[in-house]
Amino acid sequence: MKGLLLLFLASLCATAQTKQVEGQIQNQNREGLADASIVVMDSTYQRVLEMKADLEGKFELSLTAHTKYYLSASHLNFGAKELFFYSDTLKSPLILTLLPKAKELAEVNVVGRQPRLIRKLDRLEFNVQHSNLSALNTWDILKRTPLVMASGSDLMVRGSKKIMVLINDRKILLSGEELKTFLENTAGNDVQSIEVITNPPAKYEAEGSTVINIKLTKSTLYGYRGSAVALAEKSTTWKQLFGLTQYYKNEKFNLRATYNFGRGTYARYETNYVYYPKEQHSWEGKMDRFDTNNSQNTYVLSMEYTPDTSWSINMGLNGYYGPRTYGVYEVPTVIYNKDHLKESSYMTTNDHERSNKTNNLYLQVTKKFDPKWSIHWSSYFTSSQATNDQDVLTALNFKGEEPSSTRFISNNKSENQLFSTQMDITGKIQGLAVEFGGKFSAVKTISDLIFSDDESGALQHRPDKSSLFTYKERNAALYTSFNYVWKKWSWKAGLRGEYTDLEGLISEPEDINKKEYFVLFPTFYMQYTLSDQQQFGFSYGKRISRPAYSWLNPAKSYYNLFSYFQGDPRLRATIVHNLNLTWTKDSWNVDLFYRFEKWPNMEIALQDNASHQLIFQYTNIKKGQGAGIDLAKSLQLTSRWGLNLQLEGMYNENYFMGADALLHKNDVYIGNGNISSNYVLDKNAGWNLELGNTFTSPTIQGPFRITGYSSTYLTTNRKFFNKHVEVNLAFMDIFRTEKMRISSKYADQNNYFDDYRDTRKVSVTLRYHFGNQKVKSSNQPNKTEEQKRL
Repeated sequence: MKGLLLLFLASLCATAQTKQVEGQIQNQNREGLADASIVVMDSTYQRVLEMKADLEGKFELSLTAHTKYYLSASHLNFGAKELFFYSDTLKSPLILTLLPKAKELAEVNVVGRQPRLIRKLDRLEFNVQHSNLSALNTWDILKRTPLVMASGSDLMVRGSKKIMVLINDRKILLSGEELKTFLENTAGNDVQSIEVITNPPAKYEAEGSTVINIKLTKSTLYGYRGSAVALAEKSTTWKQLFGLTQYYKNEKFNLRATYNFGRGTYARYETNYVYYPKEQHSWEGKMDRFDTNNSQNTYVLSMEYTPDTSWSINMGLNGYYGPRTYGVYEVPTVIYNKDHLKESSYMTTNDHERSNKTNNLYLQVTKKFDPKWSIHWSSYFTSSQATNDQDVLTALNFKGEEPSSTRFISNNKSENQLFSTQMDITGKIQGLAVEFGGKFSAVKTISDLIFSDDESGALQHRPDKSSLFTYKERNAALYTSFNYVWKKWSWKAGLRGEYTDLEGLISEPEDINKKEYFVLFPTFYMQYTLSDQQQFGFSYGKRISRPAYSWLNPAKSYYNLFSYFQGDPRLRATIVHNLNLTWTKDSWNVDLFYRFEKWPNMEIALQDNASHQLIFQYTNIKKGQGAGIDLAKSLQLTSRWGLNLQLEGMYNENYFMGADALLHKNDVYIGNGNISSNYVLDKNAGWNLELGNTFTSPTIQGPFRITGYSSTYLTTNRKFFNKHVEVNLAFMDIFRTEKMRISSKYADQNNYFDDYRDTRKVSVTLRYHFGNQKVKSSNQPNKTEEQKRL
């Protein structure tokens, strides 16, 4: 820490060598273009300055010597000019000639290109816009993003599930199945890129070992346009999706409205096994789940207002509403003796219904005072409500007992509210980029469980098994970070401090948990540019992973008569340390990493051999750590044929206290990745084909060992009628190999379940584009910096 402080002070006090560069933006007739836009970024694509040329098209830059820069100049009705240069080799004056655009140009839409992988100083950006993956839903795109793996409804990065998911830098208060459902109903065509930030800078919340930021597209066309989409999907069951997106843009307003409606039945197949050593009996069950949800509503409303070049105001609403998901599970369980002969059995019938509603409101305001200083304020409010009602009947047929039945009903209602506001100030002092700010957030969650059973002979309310859980959490944070570029070196360092105050109240059994703590989170990044195509980098970050609010609820939520879920109100937050060493050359990306976790929180299974109960609970294990290497390479084999490779190898270990009160170690070597090949069949028709495979070897989670799986997919996409109609055909998990077994076997624990989520499917997507799909020369917009690098 002392070394970092000295670096900051030295950077603040030193006056870097600078070079003054004069220039002019002109047209083909050598006439100056007044108010031409000029954007300058450094070698890590961090924006250095943004300015306008004067009335004669002239400008002046003050640049640090021996530093690589990227400059883009643009003007209304003229094509942009891009330039990479070193400041010490650039001659002054710099003359950039912009050529006029044609009277009518089609929107930039690169057909069938591969997703672009871009290595930045502090993150990996996976650009999927206009690629084959755009035809998939956002969840399927996320599963194919480098570094990201999916285990059921959980996302993992480098063997860790401590992930915070953002959409356009805004946190969404969903996890597990809720997040999966929401992203499955978000069209992939709306996704511009996915950022995987394994060492998030100080600006971001310290929550989660990794941040995944899903960046949605913005319209770059003036006027009104839109697209309609229809999707039909067949796995074991049928599903449909219908959607409409509308855009309107003029000089000051950029409006968007999206509505998607989904319906269908969702299947999941599971077999479970528990061995009880005392009786030498095995309990084996089979559960085929079919849940119907015929009203899945996803919506996005957004408005961007830019009254002038110094102000930007964004506001909007996005959300999901599923009023009714229902199904009836019939789960036969057979009890076998030591010779595997049937001895007893029972049948569970679970009649259930769920609902979910989530809304996210946000407001963002940005003010640029001059090319060097700006302030950004953002606030958002999230509200979610969910219900989960079930009626469970168990028919018992045990050896030596008369056949009987028992029934219970549980009604669970939960509400969550989250408010957050943040202020960020960015600027530059003599070549030193400075960023500082603060954030305050408050969360309130209520979970009300009402339980009734017929243990006394008639169905009646059971206060001892019912509960009301209330949880409040307040978080205040301050941060600062510095970014400095000198010759071929780039440094970025930051420090974030977070104060957390929480209170949890449970009614049955009555309990209260109050806690407050303050933690510092340092971050550091370093990158060296060896040549135009080669870079080395190092980064360190300290993170925290707080348990989900539902994990803190100690009330028993029963799946059936012999199995329930239970949280822990005194779960500890996990402290995570991340180290990364990166190398980039041409299209190669190599990342060596190490992660250490103190008190990881996770779900585990414990079998009570005396009562024959299988308990799923969230708890802390002692520690976990992992180390490995990530490789990524894109190959353009021919002008039509490309190949993408993403591979990862790592070692992961967990130390946990077992049911026998002894410390156990669970470790594994893991290999996973994605290999995909893209071929353009007909460029003019926008017809392309992609074949890929995603795979992983066995992994671990506390006492669990999870088998590996692979998934092969094939997609093809073609456009018709002057590219107004787009048709996509996708075959997912072709060989039905996305299956896994989650097992726990140590001491007197011996249980597993096999899980398959019906991922083999065929889908057809039809998309129709209408309105202004051309860019008129009279109101040509400027492209974003991300688009210019496509």
